[in-house]
Amino acid sequence: MRHPKFGLPVRPLVGALMCTLTLTAGCGPAEEQETTKGEESSALGKKKSEVVYGTDSRQDVYAHADATLRARAQQATVALMAPSDFNATNPNNVTFPGSTLGTAYNLCTTERFRDDPTAAFCSGTLIDDDLVLTAGHCVTSASACADTRLVFNYYRPSAGTLQPVTTADIFTCTSIVARQQGTVNGQNLDYAILRLDRPATPRFTPAPVRTGNTALSVGQNVAVIGSGSGIPFKIDSGGSVRDARSGTLDYFVATTDTFGGNSGSGVYETSNYTVAGILVRGETDYVTNGSCRVVNTCTETGCRGEDITYVYPAISAYCAATGNANTRLCTGMPPPPPPPPPATTFTFSATNTNSAQRSTVNKDVALKAGQVIKLGTCTVSGATGTGDTYLRLYGPAGTQVASNDDTCGTLSYLSYTVPANAAGTYQIRAGCYSNTSCSGTVAYTVQ
Repeated sequence: MRHPKFGLPVRPLVGALMCTLTLTAGCGPAEEQETTKGEESSALGKKKSEVVYGTDSRQDVYAHADATLRARAQQATVALMAPSDFNATNPNNVTFPGSTLGTAYNLCTTERFRDDPTAAFCSGTLIDDDLVLTAGHCVTSASACADTRLVFNYYRPSAGTLQPVTTADIFTCTSIVARQQGTVNGQNLDYAILRLDRPATPRFTPAPVRTGNTALSVGQNVAVIGSGSGIPFKIDSGGSVRDARSGTLDYFVATTDTFGGNSGSGVYETSNYTVAGILVRGETDYVTNGSCRVVNTCTETGCRGEDITYVYPAISAYCAATGNANTRLCTGMPPPPPPPPPATTFTFSATNTNSAQRSTVNKDVALKAGQVIKLGTCTVSGATGTGDTYLRLYGPAGTQVASNDDTCGTLSYLSYTVPANAAGTYQIRAGCYSNTSCSGTVAYTVQ
C-alpha cells in the first residue's frame, strides 16, 4: 500500500483502495490514503475513504458555475500518479488506460462518474513556480518522490471528453522540501511540499495560500478540488466547517464530499479563494448495496466529517527550512530559527554487542539540566553508519535514559532533554542490533 491508514473507522483520502491498520501510539487519526496500483484486489472491502454529506455536490470542472474555482482546477490542481498510470507513447496525447471508476469499485449503475478513469492516487495544489502542496502520507520518502508524476489538465472540459494532456503537463517530483505525518508538539499534522523538476509557470498559475495562523469559523463555506477515487478533477463547493479545532490549529473538520484520491487536495475558503487546508482523511467512501457498491451518504450533521490539515504549519515549516527566502509564501512569516550548534563526532566499529548492551564504543558527555542532546548515526550533521546500528544513552547514575535502533531504516537517532536535578556525566554507547556487525560515525549536538 502506498499510504498506510492509521485508525478506525476513518479512511485515508488516497487513490484507489486502502486497508486499515490498528492505531499506534503517536500516529494520530487515520489519513486519507491510496494504495499502489495492483493492490486493489487485496484492499477491496477494507479501505476507508470518502463520503457524501447531504446532496452530492461534486461537479466536473466544466459544469461548475464559479469561474475562479474552475480556474483553480485548470491552473493550479495536479493529480499524483505513478508512471504506469498513464501512457505517454504519443507525447501530444497522453492517455489513461486503467480501470474505470465503476469497474475499480464495483459500483452500481446508479452511481455518478462510473465511466471516469481512475489514474490518480492523490491530489495536490501548485503553490509556487515549482512547488506542490499535498498530504504527507501521499509521498513518504525520496524514492516515492522520484516515482511520482504530477499531472496537470486532468479534467473534463465538456461532457464525455477529457482535456488533452501532453508530456508538457506532466512533472516529476525531485525532492520533498517539507513534510510531516504524525503528532508533533500536540498537533496532528499531515502535509508535504514537493519540488518539481522544472517550473510549472507560466504555463500554469499557483493558487494563493491563506496567511496567518488562525482558525476558520464554524459554518464557514469551503470548496475542495481534486481526484476523488482517482478520477478527473471534481469541484465540491458545498462543504462547511464543522469543527475548527481552534485550540490546536492542526486540522479542521468539514463536510466536503471527498473520496480516496482526494488526499492532498487543496481546500479553499470560498470568500477569497485561498488555500486554507489539505484534505487528509475522512469517513468511509462506498458501502455495499446488494451485489454492488454505492457512495456512502451521510446527513450534513452525521458521520465523522472530513479532516483537513491547516495550511499554515506546512508553509511555516517550508519557510523555516529555506530561511524565508520565498517572497510569495514567506512574507510576514516569523524569522527562521538559529542554525543548530556544530556537531561533535566519534567513530566506532563493533560486533556481537547484543543490541549495544556489551562491547560497545562509548563517549562521555557532560550535560546540564535543561540541555538537549541529539545524537545519531543519521539525521545529525556528520553522522554516518553501515549495518544496523544501535545507540543507548546512560545517565550519571549508570542507568539507561534513552535508546534507539531504527529511526532511519537501519540507522539510529535520538533526542533527550536533561531533567532538573539530573546534571552530570552521561555516556553514549554505540553498538549494533542483536549480534550483528556495524560501524559508522556518531554525531551529537548539545544545546
